[in-house]
Amino acid sequence: MSWILLFCFLSFSVMADVELSPVNVSSLKEGSQFSLSDRIVISEEELQNHAIGLISTELERLPGVIANQNGGPGGRISFFIRGTESRHVSFVLDGLKMNDTSNTDRQFDASFFTSPFLSELSLVKGPQAVLYGSDAMGGLILLKTKKGEKAPEGRLNISGGSYGTFSSSLSKDWKSNQHNGSLTYSTFHSDGLSRLNKKRFNARERDATDITQALSSSEHKWSPRVQTDFLAGFLRGRSEQDGFADDNGHDFSRNDQYIFQQKTNVNLISHHVLSLRSGLNRHQRLNESLVSNEEFFNGDLYQNEILHRWRNSGLELLTGASTEREKALANDLDRFFDLHSLFLQGSFEKEAVKFQFGGRLDRHSKYGEFKTTSLGLSVLDMSLQYSEGYKAPSLYQLYGPDSFGSPVGNPSLTPETNQTLELRWKKSNEYFETSIAGFQNRLSNLFTYVFGKGYVNQQSFISEGIELSAKMTKNVYSVLANFTHQNFRKEDSPVLRRPYNSASGTFAFFPSENIEFSLMGRWFSSRQDVDAKLNGFEVFDIGLKKKWHRDEISLQLKNILNRQYEEIYGFSTLGQSAFIGYEHRF
Repeated sequence: MSWILLFCFLSFSVMADVELSPVNVSSLKEGSQFSLSDRIVISEEELQNHAIGLISTELERLPGVIANQNGGPGGRISFFIRGTESRHVSFVLDGLKMNDTSNTDRQFDASFFTSPFLSELSLVKGPQAVLYGSDAMGGLILLKTKKGEKAPEGRLNISGGSYGTFSSSLSKDWKSNQHNGSLTYSTFHSDGLSRLNKKRFNARERDATDITQALSSSEHKWSPRVQTDFLAGFLRGRSEQDGFADDNGHDFSRNDQYIFQQKTNVNLISHHVLSLRSGLNRHQRLNESLVSNEEFFNGDLYQNEILHRWRNSGLELLTGASTEREKALANDLDRFFDLHSLFLQGSFEKEAVKFQFGGRLDRHSKYGEFKTTSLGLSVLDMSLQYSEGYKAPSLYQLYGPDSFGSPVGNPSLTPETNQTLELRWKKSNEYFETSIAGFQNRLSNLFTYVFGKGYVNQQSFISEGIELSAKMTKNVYSVLANFTHQNFRKEDSPVLRRPYNSASGTFAFFPSENIEFSLMGRWFSSRQDVDAKLNGFEVFDIGLKKKWHRDEISLQLKNILNRQYEEIYGFSTLGQSAFIGYEHRF
């Protein structure tokens, strides 16, 4: 409440005397402005190329990202960026942190998340702790919602295909003189396939998935100097889960997510903008089994943040303060902790030189103070970025109840840390873009579960490698190709589920303005898992899209060679399959 009163006072104190330009509706905390790390953007049009409509299908094809899923749609999916752990990726929706505090390691599960309400998805590689704190230790996924940019347009999407898959979404963009926004409602169903691998376990029972999602995102320009954004949404994902080595248990997992956020930007005087953000990210998970009692896991993340951004000539400074309260409630767990933060991020740019710097001080109610920094320098086509990241223990890792008479939680845990160095060369012109990036991640104090001891700070390793990428665009075709090599050394134990080599490519052909044909391929070398070494594999998909004035049809053929492969030992992956989608704009 005190922050709201402060905003009212500041906004009224600068009335009328100074002519101000309208407040920029983009986020004041845009990571690309303050980091020289590699950033990849997927546009709204690219998101619409996939008939299935799940963001996981987009993320799994990004260069430098390894995706592992527990058995097709609805199964938990994990993303590994440049060798870091899957829990080291932070998801942010319009500034709201989405990581799941009801989860054992506060990892966000994107398997239930659909894309019809998104205008953009971007990946920033490397730690982003100065701006986003804990969890953004290996990388950051930024999700931006639609806000009525195409008002008064409405969109109806219907798609279906293999494995009894059917999805639909209805969106409406609206706009008045000073207000605009988007409303989106979407559903997804798949009969699915068995989570467990048929070859290893003779698993035959299909495990279904159902998703329902509703979201409203809007912005309101009260004056040239005051703007407010509102975000509210509900998501329900439900999926059947196989038990270990048993595909007939009919267990299921349900995840209800509630999100709410208000964000107000106030243009005080020339070059100065103040922003206030308050949000809630709530997860309510329920696991039910025919052979065990019902288990529930509830997690809340309350977020408050105040920012001040100043720009003048080539210098830009962003200062801020934030508070977070993380709560977890389960059958035998009822805990919370608070995190208070101060941070400063800056950049200076003149002609072909850019310098970036930043620092953050966090005070955690459990483990005390923690500091992170970042420094970067870009000259012409070369850039060098140093960043630090950390991940605080989750409430489950700190206080999880005993299981089978053995401890789980460990109140003595200290944060995981990562020190990253990235050297990148990038060259681009109107038709061609290419880049080479070398990276090193030094990870320490990693959490490991040890039976009889619970969670301990035990593992550390160095992940390093090189990424090559190239993109060529002409009138009738475009080609995108990339290759990643990574290696691990000084590891205390084997690094699992991350191959040394991976590559992907997309060829798109445009025989006319309204027709697109695409061929997409992914290749991964062998990798080590808990119980076995998994073979390498390659997967090819074909896409076809045809547009009319208000209608569009898309066709996807996935895994056209019908490769039988494993991303995780013992779990299934999609075989040869086909999906067709239709969109009507009104």
